[in-house]
Amino acid sequence: MSQIALPLSFDRQYSFENHFTDSVSFVAESLKALIEGSGESVIGLWGGVDSGKTHLLNASALFARESSLAFQLYDGWQLHDCDPSQFDDIDHNVIVAIDNLDALCGHRGWEETFYRLINQSRDQGMRLVFSLSSKPQDLVCELADFQSRLSWGLLLELPKYSDIDTQRIVKLRAVLLGIELSKEVLAYLLTHFSRRLGDQIQILRILDKVSLTAQKKVTIPLIKKVLFENPSLFQS
Repeated sequence: MSQIALPLSFDRQYSFENHFTDSVSFVAESLKALIEGSGESVIGLWGGVDSGKTHLLNASALFARESSLAFQLYDGWQLHDCDPSQFDDIDHNVIVAIDNLDALCGHRGWEETFYRLINQSRDQGMRLVFSLSSKPQDLVCELADFQSRLSWGLLLELPKYSDIDTQRIVKLRAVLLGIELSKEVLAYLLTHFSRRLGDQIQILRILDKVSLTAQKKVTIPLIKKVLFENPSLFQS
């Protein structure tokens, strides 16, 4: 077992303000209330790929830091090969967030650890936020008690983004990166490449670096050039 890595650094481009989807405004307000200590002590978010789980946890981290509150963000995949006993002495004043908590399902030591942490969040004033790729009842866990504890707090399903949502998010993320996308370029990206939001954001980041280096606007010819040089990065 390896040592627990330091908490993840968070992406400051993810905030509650730029998580525009109206249907998750209740989710954002619930997370803010948990962070401020006026709401639920345990919140679980679940949803499929590109449902915004990671965005919301990073937004929570940014909100906590701006409020001068201690907040530690981890990823379940990061913790999987670490020693769960390293988590036993966690400061109860720290708000803990675990993205992809279901990555630890089937690992008895980690299931026991988070079983205890959820209990402590209910009984000893800790605050815990976690994300799952599916609802707790569908997970494959060793400990039935751990699996049931995942439903103890406020459990919120995140809706899947529609094609219109994806288009709006890609455009917004481009603006945050300082990229001006014409209607034609946006349509080209969504027509010729994977429509998965994560893939589109990866494409934007690459295009941003290329356009800055070349001091050129993002155009269809530039995209084709990047595609030619990096064919494995852009698969529709």
